[in-house]
Amino acid sequence: KLKRGDRSRGGVDGYRHREEVLKPLLVPWINSLYEEGRAPLLLEDGAPAHTSKIAVEYLEVSHIQKLNWPGHSPDVNAAEHCWPWIRRHITQDFMPSTCEEQCRRQWEYEWEQMPTELLNQWIDGIPDVVRQIIKHSGDNCFHDG
Repeated sequence: KLKRGDRSRGGVDGYRHREEVLKPLLVPWINSLYEEGRAPLLLEDGAPAHTSKIAVEYLEVSHIQKLNWPGHSPDVNAAEHCWPWIRRHITQDFMPSTCEEQCRRQWEYEWEQMPTELLNQWIDGIPDVVRQIIKHSGDNCFHDG
């Protein structure tokens, strides 16, 4: 029988997100930014844990403002471009790994090999994508055509 926050199935549910991320880490950090005179907006994707009632209500009572964002928007997260690059290079540079430690070493190696210029290119493209998302009222349908 599953219980709230049960890790046996892997993912993060709304309860775990609230208890392990929002309460101990994110909300205190955002509050520290408010105390410095900043006006942060929280950006989360549309993952079920982020949109769960328990997480959304906790952010509301904590007075944390969220930026509306499309549920599937890997193009506005430079890190999302890294994973296919790393997978492609592992496939080219290594035989299939035979254990978790070997897999970890391969990923770490390729991460270190990734050109900084490539990361900067992905990061530099984000403002244009954000402008398109805003133009389309929070949707990323502009990729369809």
